[in-house]
Amino acid sequence: MKHLEKQEKQKTLISRSQRRSFCGALHTFAMSVGITAVCMLMTIGVLGLEEPAAEAAVQEAAAFNTASQTPSEPAPPAANGQVIPMGKAFGIKLFTDGVIVASLSDIYTTGGICCPAAEAGLRPGDYLVQADGMEIQSNAALAAYIGRSQGEGVTFLVRRGDKEFEATVTPVFGEGAFRTGMWVRDSAAGVGTLTFYDPGTGMFAGLGHGICDSDAGSVMSLKTGEPAAITLCGIVKGIPEEPGQLRGYFSSDDSMGELLANNETGVYGKLAEVPEGTPIDVMAREEVKAGPIEIIASIDESGPHAYAAEIQKVSNTDQPTKNLVIKVTDQRLLESTGGIVQGMSGAPLLQDGRLCGAVTHVFMDDPTRGYGIFAETMVEQCRNIEEANKSEKD
Repeated sequence: MKHLEKQEKQKTLISRSQRRSFCGALHTFAMSVGITAVCMLMTIGVLGLEEPAAEAAVQEAAAFNTASQTPSEPAPPAANGQVIPMGKAFGIKLFTDGVIVASLSDIYTTGGICCPAAEAGLRPGDYLVQADGMEIQSNAALAAYIGRSQGEGVTFLVRRGDKEFEATVTPVFGEGAFRTGMWVRDSAAGVGTLTFYDPGTGMFAGLGHGICDSDAGSVMSLKTGEPAAITLCGIVKGIPEEPGQLRGYFSSDDSMGELLANNETGVYGKLAEVPEGTPIDVMAREEVKAGPIEIIASIDESGPHAYAAEIQKVSNTDQPTKNLVIKVTDQRLLESTGGIVQGMSGAPLLQDGRLCGAVTHVFMDDPTRGYGIFAETMVEQCRNIEEANKSEKD
């Protein structure tokens, strides 16, 4: 298979819009701010941010030790489907399978205004897998190829959901270059929270919702990706109509493992080092009830801590990331963050000493409240992905 190789110093956007920096900035996987903006990526910090003054110490949660051991000394598989709750902040680097059409825009030419991509039937959320039979490796490579087209039609292999089809786009000359009227994205980066490690499968789960394209709104197709170590360096406190966020940056080029899946219920993969900790039971959906819970979260470099909260409502809704309505009641967390902030997606929820769910969203009008996903849903996904991964290897 021929490839459109990555070209240095080429524009990565095919329309007039500027591409958001992947290497120079860290993004957070935004939790839904109300009903609509479920999966947007929001900038939370840049490399080299100054370290903030140390936050006041919070109570240690000794059971949530994030020290690690090498894979040659794995924790023994726990009985009855137990998992190790995490609550550790982590970074994610994700590269898409093809490039995703993020948005479409008009091109101003001497002959008028047009959008060749739209005229060819392309939509935001489509994945461009090949161009003229060559595999698309990056935004930059595609932009360079379009630029060299001299107005000749480019036939794309397009993936839309479960279907694939071909679409021919004829670039037009406008604003000094040949353009198609679309801009694309090939990667995402951000910070979230690890939910649990499953000793039985060696898999981890995090976020509690998918990594979605901020413009197209669809879950991004994973080609390769990895969890990465981050340094938390500050907090933007949440207030009504302005969700807060954890600020951080990638603290090492070393990978923490491998991403195997990104879907609507979270991200899943393997860790290079097995985390220590005490396995606990996972509650069945029907066992989760309204009442007191603990949120295990990292908001600074002191690591995961337990904070008081409550489940106000339990629902078996068709939206799997919105099964629980939760409210933060711990004054320490309220004073530090205002409640739930971006970057806390995936923070484990414990009820009666068992894992019942994970934080997924924050309410736009009330940052003390948000949604959660059933832990059982994430565990099921984790094990299904591991089985599928084994089958592929076999």
